[in-house]
Amino acid sequence: MKLKHFFAAITLIAASSLTHANSLLSDAPEQGHVGTFDFGYVSTSGNSDTESLNGAFNYVVRVSENYSSGINATGINNQSGASRDAEKYTFAWNNRYDLNEKSFLYGILDYVDDRFGAYDYQAGAYFGYGHQFFKDDSGHFSLGIGAGYRINAAFIGEDEKETVLRGDLDYAYNISETAIFTQKLTAIFGEEVDTYTSETALATKISDNLALKLAYLVQHNSVVPAGAEKTDRTTTIGVSYSF
Repeated sequence: MKLKHFFAAITLIAASSLTHANSLLSDAPEQGHVGTFDFGYVSTSGNSDTESLNGAFNYVVRVSENYSSGINATGINNQSGASRDAEKYTFAWNNRYDLNEKSFLYGILDYVDDRFGAYDYQAGAYFGYGHQFFKDDSGHFSLGIGAGYRINAAFIGEDEKETVLRGDLDYAYNISETAIFTQKLTAIFGEEVDTYTSETALATKISDNLALKLAYLVQHNSVVPAGAEKTDRTTTIGVSYSF
């Protein structure tokens, strides 16, 4: 394990707390549930024929006074002419148990299936401790640190199975009554592969339940099979429906 790199990254995350974050269920409601559907579609024709489709579903429910649970699923599909050059699906199940107003335990199960990525799929189970620095009308900020086990499935050759250390950060800032900025950041340090994921998003309400959303996602794997890129970047523009 690269402990020195891990704790250095956690220190960097904490120092950058005003601009970075990750999904630690900081947006869990006091009671009931909240959810969103995101959808984006782009089609071009003429000199180039391309179609791009992306969608996401996020749902968080307050199960009890101290326990909240949520699921998140995303899909991205891009086709240029008759050739498909991007197809990616993700799923995560998040759980959080509040020990008090500031401290909590959290657990995450996640799965990433990237048909054109560095790996056939990546799946992991993680458990950690988190601290919520604030949650009020201006937004929220939480930091988590934990450990877990992950499988990096190669398209060809042996799968990599490893224990990992994980750092998470979740930040949101309400720019105005109708606009919100969010930043989600995850750093996973394994025996074989380190993975860094960042999602930056800006959403602006156009009605009580509908918003326009711009998001920029970056995922980096420190080690990839021959011929694969280490870093994937995805920009999405679409509509978000909340319920």
